[in-house]
Amino acid sequence: MDYFFIKKLKLWKSKKAKHRSQIGILVLFLILVYWPFMVLAHQPRIVENEKINVINPEISKAYYGKLSGTPHTYIINTSVPIDLYVNVLVPFIEGPGKNVTVQIFKGDQSLATLSPKKEDWEKFFEPFGQSMYWKGSEFKTRADAGKYKILVQSKEKNIRYVLATGEIEAFDGTEGLNAILLIPPLKKSFFEESPISFILSPLGWGYVLILQLLALLIGWVISKILNNIGIKIPKHDFHEFAKPIMISGLIIWLSFLFWAVKTSWHPLLILISGFALFMAIISYRKLKSA
Repeated sequence: MDYFFIKKLKLWKSKKAKHRSQIGILVLFLILVYWPFMVLAHQPRIVENEKINVINPEISKAYYGKLSGTPHTYIINTSVPIDLYVNVLVPFIEGPGKNVTVQIFKGDQSLATLSPKKEDWEKFFEPFGQSMYWKGSEFKTRADAGKYKILVQSKEKNIRYVLATGEIEAFDGTEGLNAILLIPPLKKSFFEESPISFILSPLGWGYVLILQLLALLIGWVISKILNNIGIKIPKHDFHEFAKPIMISGLIIWLSFLFWAVKTSWHPLLILISGFALFMAIISYRKLKSA
């Protein structure tokens, strides 16, 4: 009687410990998935028109634009007082001697003009996108309700600039996904640098981690389904090819992952690399159990 009771107690403790470990893994997974999307950063926006309406002007945003002779006009309409913040930057490749002027108006009244001289530009590294800038002048004020206009212009043609507005960092999952879609092409076309450095950003490595874990999960689910419906690879055949499959899987994993982060950051490429990693892991486990 005591023997069966002790055995049952040990089994219960084992299940409880396993349950706790599963909960711990789940919590860790949720933290790893959620945390990268809560980084504090400007919300990136690509300027596609000459007139831009700034929504929620106190929320920190970075507008990436290119001047080609015609000024860009940013409009702010607010029915309540706001903390108005404006900062002008240029990508590092442009150099510090760029002629970019930002004029800020309330109605027809001029509030400020930002026209940095060569010595006013400061080197600035932005860890969120892992890119270097030249940072120019800033303007801050407590602004009354009304209509404001920010005019960005330059005597030079084909000059790239970044207009930062707002100081409240508000970055959720939706903005995180939007940033993931925008930053790699911005690094290539706007900053003229490799997108691979984005992997050093919490958002970059978090994105890769999520897709890799998703690929592993999908692979595990598919393998379980195949086992349940009776589709199995004979153990002898699998053991015979396990080592080549493992090596090939690791090579494909690294190749596709490197290709993805060096070029487009396309989710399909990252998922394919994750599936290759899954095959490598399964093959390794089969080799260990042989």
